[in-house]
Amino acid sequence: MDCEVCDSPAEFTCKNCSVKLCTICVGLHMLSESENGHDVVKSCEQNESEENKCQDHPQQESSAFCKTCNISICVLCLSEKHNAHEIGELSEKVDTLSDIIAKENEQLQSLQSEMEKILVHVNRRSAELPLAYKKTKNNVTSHIRERHQVIDKAETALHKDLDKMEEKHHGILLKQKREFEEILKKLKSLDQEVFSLAKSKDVSKLMEFKLELENLQVPTFIEETKPAFFQPSEINESQISSYFGYIETLQSFKRPTDNLTQEAEDEISLLPKALDVPTVLTAFDAQFPASTENNNRLYSIVPLGDGRVWVGGHSDILKLFDQERLIATVNKKSIGLYLTLHEGHIVYPDADKTLKEVKNGKIDTLFSIGEWNPDGITYTAAHEFLVCLLATDGSQSKVVRYSSSGDVLQEIQYDSLHKPLFKRAIYVVENGNGDICVLDLDKNAVTVVDNLGIFRFSYTGNKASKEKIKLCSRTTDSMHHIIITDFIGDKIHILDRDGRFLRYIIPDQGIQRPRAVCVIREGELMVGECITGMIKRIKYLA
Repeated sequence: MDCEVCDSPAEFTCKNCSVKLCTICVGLHMLSESENGHDVVKSCEQNESEENKCQDHPQQESSAFCKTCNISICVLCLSEKHNAHEIGELSEKVDTLSDIIAKENEQLQSLQSEMEKILVHVNRRSAELPLAYKKTKNNVTSHIRERHQVIDKAETALHKDLDKMEEKHHGILLKQKREFEEILKKLKSLDQEVFSLAKSKDVSKLMEFKLELENLQVPTFIEETKPAFFQPSEINESQISSYFGYIETLQSFKRPTDNLTQEAEDEISLLPKALDVPTVLTAFDAQFPASTENNNRLYSIVPLGDGRVWVGGHSDILKLFDQERLIATVNKKSIGLYLTLHEGHIVYPDADKTLKEVKNGKIDTLFSIGEWNPDGITYTAAHEFLVCLLATDGSQSKVVRYSSSGDVLQEIQYDSLHKPLFKRAIYVVENGNGDICVLDLDKNAVTVVDNLGIFRFSYTGNKASKEKIKLCSRTTDSMHHIIITDFIGDKIHILDRDGRFLRYIIPDQGIQRPRAVCVIREGELMVGECITGMIKRIKYLA
């Protein structure tokens, strides 16, 4: 506060005049005339004095503290309404409050550096936000333009087909036109000839003309041609966004936990009609050679129906078994790691980064993957392919949805915070509820996302067990259970659709190093033992 005389910093206050004075002006002020003189104090003393005034007796200084009423009081208060209260030293109360305030302030000040770091982070994120959204918008524009190109190609192809049809139909009409023009010309000529022959008595000419008339062929019908028409396919507006992409929003999801209460466990179905001890119904050797590196033999099993399965192993030959009987083989020039079924025909990713289809004993290329290396593959209920892809340098992994013709429909790579969902996705399967279940080799986990690619949960083993596990392959059944082979644990894990552990499958004869797995029919699995090359048919439901 400034001096009221010269505007210098004020250090004193005259209690009689209520004037703020600096060091120089206070001497002059003391010499000035006043009826009661001048009572000058330092400004800080003035403030302290004012703060210590009694609330009930403003002219008295507070000298004690009433613990009962929690206020400071003066001597008069002690003899009046506070005489029966608990009284304490005012200085002690001041010291206690000062200590508390100092500690609180110290704690708050200790947070200052953290708050400053957070502020820097928020400011940086705030500055980066427009650029991030601009980049995302550019990605949207680029992606939509690519889809436009696909649509333009479809339009061009349809126009080309229509042009061919138009040319064909126009040719038919021109041919008919020429034929009828020639017939009409002939008929006019005959009419004139009939007129001239009518006056003739030449029998031979008349007989020749009669024969010509009898042999004359006049068309009795014409080939109708109708222009082709366009029959547009219906567009499902609720699904069309999945063909163009979607915007992920920051939202929370309830994740399942293995630490369930007993009440929650009671609500979980432990598989309807589950056998206490699953049974091995049949077992046979697929007779694949062993890898010299790790002795692996059998990698993949795909059910064809009626007990038939395609089997891939450490060999360039795919084998089709009917029960235990080998009924067909296909040489595909690469080991049978990943297989799926497309309209009854086996499909696999090849080393040349294409999808190959085995059809009637011949191998055809369906479409090219691109620059990434393909791993696991599955064919979905929507007649699309889901393929696990790994970047050439191994730094990124994703799952891509392709149409049957090879168009990219969806890429699943990041969660809502733009963190990678997978380290090394090697197996993928679609659950009956639309979820996508991905086995991650490097994470040793099964990661599940919904059909939009939004993270739902991840399973890394039964938390109640401390045994080491090595999750190896996965499938699903008609009840949407997720079935996972455990390579090291020599057992199979069964989860419900939300990732909660239900039970293990360990058959009466045991299984060794299980890898390949598929549901052969309700309540029965085909499990391939990777090291022994044995295939076991296991019944786990009654």
